[in-house]
Amino acid sequence: MVAASAAQAAGCPPVAPNGRVRQDRPRDSLMARKPRFWLLGLCLFGADLAVFASLHHYGFALSLAHMAGFFIAVILCAVGGVMGLRRLDRTDLTSRLARWVAVLLLILFLRGGILASLLEVLNLPPGWSIFLSVLASSVLLVIGQSLSGFPSQSEPYSRSLTDRLLFGSLLYSVLLRLAYLGSTELFYEEAYYWNYAQHLDIGYLDHPPLVAWIIGLFTWLMGDTEFAVRFGAFVCWLITAWFIFRLTRRACYGSSEWATVLLAAILPAYFATGLVMTPDAPLVACWAAAVYFLYRALIDEQRAAWWGVGVAAGLGMLAKYTFALLGLAALFFLLADRRSRKWFLRPDPYWAIGVALALFSPVIIWNAEHGWLSFAFQSAGRMAEQATFDLPYFIGSIILLLTPTGLLTAVLVVWYRRLMATEGGPVSADARGYYLLITLTLLPVAVFAALSLTRETKFHWTAPCWLGILAYMAVIVRGHLSTAMPRIVDWCQRAWPATMVICLLCYGIVLHYLALGLPGVPYPQNFHLLGWQDFGRQIEEIVKDYERKTGESLIVVGMDRNKIASGVAFYRARAVAATDPLAARRSSMQTSSQHLFGGNSLMYEYWLPANELQGKTLLLIAKDPAELAGDHVRTRAQEIGDIREIVIWKHGVRAGRYYYGLVRGYQRETTR
Repeated sequence: MVAASAAQAAGCPPVAPNGRVRQDRPRDSLMARKPRFWLLGLCLFGADLAVFASLHHYGFALSLAHMAGFFIAVILCAVGGVMGLRRLDRTDLTSRLARWVAVLLLILFLRGGILASLLEVLNLPPGWSIFLSVLASSVLLVIGQSLSGFPSQSEPYSRSLTDRLLFGSLLYSVLLRLAYLGSTELFYEEAYYWNYAQHLDIGYLDHPPLVAWIIGLFTWLMGDTEFAVRFGAFVCWLITAWFIFRLTRRACYGSSEWATVLLAAILPAYFATGLVMTPDAPLVACWAAAVYFLYRALIDEQRAAWWGVGVAAGLGMLAKYTFALLGLAALFFLLADRRSRKWFLRPDPYWAIGVALALFSPVIIWNAEHGWLSFAFQSAGRMAEQATFDLPYFIGSIILLLTPTGLLTAVLVVWYRRLMATEGGPVSADARGYYLLITLTLLPVAVFAALSLTRETKFHWTAPCWLGILAYMAVIVRGHLSTAMPRIVDWCQRAWPATMVICLLCYGIVLHYLALGLPGVPYPQNFHLLGWQDFGRQIEEIVKDYERKTGESLIVVGMDRNKIASGVAFYRARAVAATDPLAARRSSMQTSSQHLFGGNSLMYEYWLPANELQGKTLLLIAKDPAELAGDHVRTRAQEIGDIREIVIWKHGVRAGRYYYGLVRGYQRETTR
């Protein structure tokens, strides 16, 4: 670097790392090319809008029209020589083309989310939605080609380029999440927890109540929409990012805070929990808060931080019982660390436990009133499941949650512990901060790994665990280790830009597919609740028609554990709310599940017990017509009607097929 500076000062051309003489040319600023900038943007906008609007007017699918208009604008961009390809050698040309293709796809998927949100969330007319989405993408196209800064082979891997990519990726991930927050249909788990919120309580069979309370709050403020159901997940992600930011500032000298936030935004584990509303969203937020306050209490020895530990622990247990593993890891550190043992003789940790128990007490009360059902379901019930060796799946789920680059980075954080303890974390006599965060990460993961040896595990279980070392992973991402690093660490740091872009592209294409579809790509049949806006409308029409003809109320029953009932309840309510908002809640209360015919329905057994439906008429819905006419149905009904078919459509593409049939004179007990 000194030699290069001396050569430059002497008037010699600069030398690239590969030994070539690098021809530096002044890059025109965006403001210096202002007339060209606006002219290009106007041309892109006009061509894109004309193609998009024309194809949509003549009946082409929305996704096809939107993509065709976009790529016409891209062709104009290329023909106009925007990228300056003539001035690049072959190496630069390949690299620049790859970067530009990535930018194009990222803009395309973001525009799809904007278009879908304008149509589905804001309910704007198609004309205005097309106009605004085209306008946004035209501006992004011009800015993207001017400011894209992925490191290329002929450019030095500078920290400024890395910083631009980090901040650009962080901003894009937030915008992408917001764009699709309310424009894709709920997954069945989200619809099930929305039903929690329709039956607000202090406890439930399979989960604590915090997810229901959050959904209930935002749907009360915003209405029963997909955006309102999921907005709580986005708020939980913001809370997670805030505490991880503060933890990194304290544990790593404030050198990698934004890189840590970026990891919390990009990694699949946390992108998903910030978009999909399940108990894992508040669990991750509470876990991040607890890790931060434990660090402040045990390493910085701030007594007031114990109150934060208590609040975070109480809310975490209200989110999901697996939060207890973090408490187990903290106890292990207290026992193992000599300086931390003094807290056993001080009142502060016990006050924290008291606060946590006070916040968690509603769940304890609910369990006491219901024969400890929930505790038994999540403990003895899990252990009673059939034994299976699930370790390969468990390892695969970690790779999925962290990406291969992320998992390698986590391994390096642990493997080079001496280097990380002195360079990545606070310098102390025994690097206690580093070992605290490692303990809070690895002990819960080890418990899940041990469980996977004999029991089935879920792919998302370890998602909150990695928050403990996210700050140290960010140190590697940013390259802030001052000593000479092993080659594998340097390689890992260089792999992160490509990993980020690949992750964002994967999220974009999946979300675009779920919201608008992809031309020529069919939908998987009966996938989650894909196309269920149409399904809910059809079911509500059947119910209204029956009730109008007979004057008798009709109960809708999904013939599986909870998927059909949950989705029908939500999308029936959406269909009813369009004409009669006051009746929307009533429709969700008239939906039940297969426990009426001897199956397991989780909370539906409590929301609509079988003894309340004696003699009622039911509308049964199933994927398989055999589910509507088997012995489990015939022995509990006086009369079974004809079985009919419902086909689900989304944007003119078939998304599924279900069957339904009427059952009259329901009997709780079998009649033969």
